[in-house]
Amino acid sequence: MLTAVLAAIAITAPAHAGAAAGGTVDITVTPSGFTAPETVRAGTLTLTVRSQDPQGAWVGLVRLRPGVRLERYLRHLKQAMDDDPRTSVAGGRAVSEDVVMLGGAAAGHVPATVTTVVTPGEYHLVDFRDVQEPDFAGRVRPLRVTGPAGSPRSSSPSPSPQPSSLPQPSPAPAVITATDSGFVTPRRLTSGSPVLVVNRSSQFNEAMLMPVRPGTTTADLDAFFSGTGGYPFTAGPTGVVPMSPSRAALLTAALPPGEYALVTWVRNLRTGRMLAQEGMRELVDITPADGSTP
Repeated sequence: MLTAVLAAIAITAPAHAGAAAGGTVDITVTPSGFTAPETVRAGTLTLTVRSQDPQGAWVGLVRLRPGVRLERYLRHLKQAMDDDPRTSVAGGRAVSEDVVMLGGAAAGHVPATVTTVVTPGEYHLVDFRDVQEPDFAGRVRPLRVTGPAGSPRSSSPSPSPQPSSLPQPSPAPAVITATDSGFVTPRRLTSGSPVLVVNRSSQFNEAMLMPVRPGTTTADLDAFFSGTGGYPFTAGPTGVVPMSPSRAALLTAALPPGEYALVTWVRNLRTGRMLAQEGMRELVDITPADGSTP
């Protein structure tokens, strides 16, 4: 199951704030980085991310595979986020071998909460926005997940949470599914209501909601991603950062009602092209929580 709510932690709080009760991690991101607790309990884990950085924040949770050192993963992650498709694809494939990606929250003008499931072991919190910073390695925060009293420590990656294992709000949450053929999503989502994001594609993937100019069409998105049209977005992304295949997470964000594009900025690790360029993009409406017309 996945549950919890995160509140921002003070900018002046120490980088290692001790154990966080109840499987919650509260994170505020600033231009100089973020702080986080160093220990949480196994089971449902919720990350709430708030950004005081104008560039926003993309805070993800990863678990190194056995035998992989953090330095190796960070080197490959920098390659994966390179602008050269050849470098980024090679880096992305290496990252897939280095870590299990459990998702996390992309937040900009509003906070975002993402809930997932973790087993005991050693993890790391990474703000992918910091990858080009000279002190990037120093900004990564270790996170130890401890089990119930008497439970053995697991050295294996966390099992992939199935949608049925996540918290089931009432009414049932909307579901966004990433597949190798594109996103499967409702046309309308309610602001502030939980959305279950499931990665059924064959590689790591993300789900980002970005506001667009009123009246934006699918043809406008096609033109932008093909390089023949203008920039349709009016603000940065809110959503779930990359998750490994077969993982799921619950996203909650009180986005302003309006028109949005659901996109991924991840590259296809076979073709080298951005998945959004290959059609992985959809238009959705965010409707007010009270059901009124935005």
